Amino acid sequence: MNNKLFVYGSLMSGVATPIATYLKSNSTFLGEAKLEGRLYDLGKYPGLVPAEDCGNWVKGHVFELSNAASMLPVLDKYEGTTTEFEQPTEYIRVEASVQLNTQVISCWLYRYNYPTDQLSLIPSGDYLAHLAETPAYQDFLRSLVDFTRH
Repeated sequence: MNNKLFVYGSLMSGVATPIATYLKSNSTFLGEAKLEGRLYDLGKYPGLVPAEDCGNWVKGHVFELSNAASMLPVLDKYEGTTTEFEQPTEYIRVEASVQLNTQVISCWLYRYNYPTDQLSLIPSGDYLAHLAETPAYQDFLRSLVDFTRH
């Protein structure tokens, strides 16, 4: 089973949510990477649609999971991809090739699974830079911190 995960939003290194802390505590950060595709602003979080030859690159981080068999179900539930969620789900977990330094490696990632016609593209493909300017995301992060205190 593939034990590498490409993340591009609330699971990235530098984001302090409970699930991001879980990921970081149970994996090894391999570095910054990129994937050809389109990154959309969904309000509180981003959505990625890989697309070869589109000319857009999405920036993210690659983690090597310490135990993919036990961690992926936890991450799947967080991303809402399990059968307990209404189908079709907003995200699906797929394998894709990403560029990590000078290598191209295969990683799991959570692909946005709904139509994108009405969504705003994040032209830079860099969600960490984008979220610094996104009040909805800042409110979302505060709500997660408040939730964990109760």
